[in-house]
Amino acid sequence: MSILLWEGFFDKRNSSGLKICLFMKDLIQAHKKLIRAVKEQMGFSDYGMYWLAFLEGGLTIWLLDRIFFHWLKF
Repeated sequence: MSILLWEGFFDKRNSSGLKICLFMKDLIQAHKKLIRAVKEQMGFSDYGMYWLAFLEGGLTIWLLDRIFFHWLKF
């Protein structure tokens, strides 16, 4: 639905904006397909995927904190 709204903002003469819109549409579809594949392979429910994303984000922030504030002394 939102993709269709974005396409209304671009003029037919402005093909670069339309190309970006179509690229984003393809990127979103690829991401959905990847999430579905991981969910099926690991046997997680939607709730399990939320927890996985939460733990992944927490681990990423902890790692960045260690790199920037402990090892590099910013």
